[in-house]
Amino acid sequence: MIYCIDIGNTNVVCAKWNGIKYCEFHRFDTNIPLDKHLNSLDFKNVKNIVLSSVVPRITKYYTDKINNKNIFIVNHLNCKINLKVDSPNEVGPDRICNSYAASKKYSPPIIIVDFGSATTYDVIDKNGSFIGGAIAPGIDISAYNLIKKTALLKKAIFKFPDKTIGKNTIENLKSGIMLGGVDSVDGMLKRIKNELNNKGKLTILLTGGFSSLISPMLKTKHFLVPNLTLDGMRLIFKHNQN
Repeated sequence: MIYCIDIGNTNVVCAKWNGIKYCEFHRFDTNIPLDKHLNSLDFKNVKNIVLSSVVPRITKYYTDKINNKNIFIVNHLNCKINLKVDSPNEVGPDRICNSYAASKKYSPPIIIVDFGSATTYDVIDKNGSFIGGAIAPGIDISAYNLIKKTALLKKAIFKFPDKTIGKNTIENLKSGIMLGGVDSVDGMLKRIKNELNNKGKLTILLTGGFSSLISPMLKTKHFLVPNLTLDGMRLIFKHNQN
């Protein structure tokens, strides 16, 4: 039994891998008291814990509090993927996990779009190497910042409008946030594809919190892979054990 813990800037996502599938999913707000994280998790029958983290203080808290378990932390040195970028140590563990899982489960070249606190675009070339990508503000982060600055609403409404031209403030926000967000993703994918100059098959994957919401509206052909980061964590751990 493996426990995968993906620590992001906004959420911590946890799930057990029982050898066949993921179970006992938990999603925590990163900013809630950390003891509430661990108190909700059952490590019974768990021999190994795999951590992917972009928040060092939470990584330290987990490693300090979890006793008598083998804890494996994904990083650029143990990821088993060729990082063809200027500074491999700057590549986030979540992007490493996404890229590794994608390269093992799909045919390259591949573009991965991960919808989290940031919307990241990870690019894997035809040889299976991570060659870089792009980072944009996440849809929810952009929306909350807009609403906070303009004092128009207390919370964002993440729903697609019936029309692009809104007739009231809420519909205007829906249009700009959601339709604008989708068009931004389609536009970035087109730019990346053109830069790759790939004439053959190109695999595009969507993952992360907003992926299921964005997927039906996206014009670009793609696959929806909700557990891609967890898959990468598990597979990198397994490869290192071998």
